[in-house]
Amino acid sequence: MRFLVRADRDMTVVFEPTAEEVSLRPGETLTVEWFAEKSDGMVSLERGDLVVSAPSGGYTRVWASDGTEIYVGPDSGGEAR
Repeated sequence: MRFLVRADRDMTVVFEPTAEEVSLRPGETLTVEWFAEKSDGMVSLERGDLVVSAPSGGYTRVWASDGTEIYVGPDSGGEAR
């Protein structure tokens, strides 16, 4: 599954289960993709932070607006920053 996160204010996106954090400013976007056979991933808003939890047995990869991959865990691509 692939989806976009678009910030309408300063915010932090937290990726679970790795607890990696990405800060976004208004207008910035992230492309998030889940790789898993199960569909129990979850996105929630907790204390102003957006929390993206990978599906069971799966992992998450994330790209910035400019197409650069962002490191959010060991399954991120080799070029992730």
